Amino acid sequence: MLRELRIQNFAIIDRLEIQFHEQLNALTGETGSGKSIIVDSVDLLLGGRASSEQIRTGCDEAVLEAAFQVPAAGLIADQLHEMDLPLEKGDDLIIRRVLTRAGKSRAQVNGRLVTITQLQQLGNLLVDIHGQHEHQSLLKPEQQLYLLDAFGKLLHLREDCHLAYRAFQKVRDELVELTIRERDRFQQEDLLKFQVQEIGSAQLTPGEDARLEQERNILSNAERLAVLADEAYQGLYSSDGAILSQLSRVESLIAELVRTDDRMKDLTEYGSGATAQLQEIAGRLRDYKEGIEYDPKRLEQIEDRLHLIASLKKKYAPVIEGILTFHQKAQDDLATLSSRDERLKTLQSALGQGRSKCADLAERLTKERMRAARSLEKKVENELAQLKMGRTTFEIRIDTQAGMDAFGPTGADAVEFLVAPNAGEALKPLARIASGGELSRIMLSLKSILAAVDRVPTLIFDEVDAGIGGGVAEVVGQRLKELARHRQVLCVTHLAQIASQAATHFTVEKMMSDGRTVTKVKRLEKKDRVEEIARMLGGRELTATAFKHAREMLDLGAQ
Repeated sequence: MLRELRIQNFAIIDRLEIQFHEQLNALTGETGSGKSIIVDSVDLLLGGRASSEQIRTGCDEAVLEAAFQVPAAGLIADQLHEMDLPLEKGDDLIIRRVLTRAGKSRAQVNGRLVTITQLQQLGNLLVDIHGQHEHQSLLKPEQQLYLLDAFGKLLHLREDCHLAYRAFQKVRDELVELTIRERDRFQQEDLLKFQVQEIGSAQLTPGEDARLEQERNILSNAERLAVLADEAYQGLYSSDGAILSQLSRVESLIAELVRTDDRMKDLTEYGSGATAQLQEIAGRLRDYKEGIEYDPKRLEQIEDRLHLIASLKKKYAPVIEGILTFHQKAQDDLATLSSRDERLKTLQSALGQGRSKCADLAERLTKERMRAARSLEKKVENELAQLKMGRTTFEIRIDTQAGMDAFGPTGADAVEFLVAPNAGEALKPLARIASGGELSRIMLSLKSILAAVDRVPTLIFDEVDAGIGGGVAEVVGQRLKELARHRQVLCVTHLAQIASQAATHFTVEKMMSDGRTVTKVKRLEKKDRVEEIARMLGGRELTATAFKHAREMLDLGAQ
């Protein structure tokens, strides 16, 4: 519910704070005192259109703030969670909107900036304003459909329909995608088969290219490698003056030296080690030279193999590992294509079953909606008869789509509320009712009937008493009071019969302050309330009879 409203520098309001009651709140005052400005401020806080002309003259900006008490779970909590603005338990929801002279406005929810669209989405769940305002959810066909379903206790069937439609839509989307891809299937299949065969027949192994390049390098330089190995071997071992022959002579000289001076004994070990290492090198060089064989045929095979690998790299991936990965994926894709016929049949069968289920649920919804519509029509007309609209005809038109897949998440029906306020007039959509008073009373009738199922916790009726008086006004007041048992209600009224039913009564006055006109709001206690009710009954000349009548009305309203 709306707990508190703060207004600063808006229209002719300089600064204002109002704390509302959780049930019926009445706002009264002379015509032009500023009652509608308060309603306008709430409308702006809920995402209504802003204008720099609404800023108080001489001020740079207008600031509007509201504190709402909201339940911890439900549609409002879900919307806040979706906006990433969850509330801590027990905290109020704070909405703030600032209008600037530049024509721009800023909106905040719990201190965080939000878009106007987000504000409107949240506002639609918080407050309904009925009267000369755009913020009227009951005028929207989708809301009318929801309320009819709620009245008929069809929300569970509607949810079943929604789930069935989502499943049907998922199958249909997959089938459409599969059908589109089927057009290119044979071309894809031929290409994949070629790719799988081409890569598979190559029988690649990881690192194969590096090994082949090394072997090619050796074969291409076989003659030169043999010459180098032979010359090295000759220099070490077999030529005149070979290193090992000379090293043997050196070892003999060292041995003779050690026999005379054993301090050089370690040189003997060094010499033996050097000889062994050089002999190892000589043996390796000999074996290497003898193992080298120039094989033109093998070289040609390697060149062909490397050319094939290079060709595959150019087509599929720059390295062999990537080519093998591509090969595996092509095999998987080919397997998927091969199983597409089976999948296509499965989806077509599922689509038929889903279509049948959705159609059956939609048909059930249509029948139940027809039944609920006739019942709601009678209830609304009965309510309107007590609100001095006894000649009003109220009808709920249900247009049911026909044909293949003529259903959606809410069934196959489009619902519209039609009204003819006067005898002989044609039925018109609720949104085209010309009289604001008639529209407000129709809304009040619907809200009274649907109070137990409606989702919006706060209702504002602006000038709901237009064109009525006497006993009808008393009935309207009683209806508002009854409605306020289920929802918080704010009512701007000129009738004492309505104001006297309120749990809390505010008077709105326009006065002069420092040479300027300002609007003030005062919460009335019992004595002041009697005087205001008397004024509303008898005008400016307050008589004892008016005061007596006022007290009687307040006593009756308190019962």
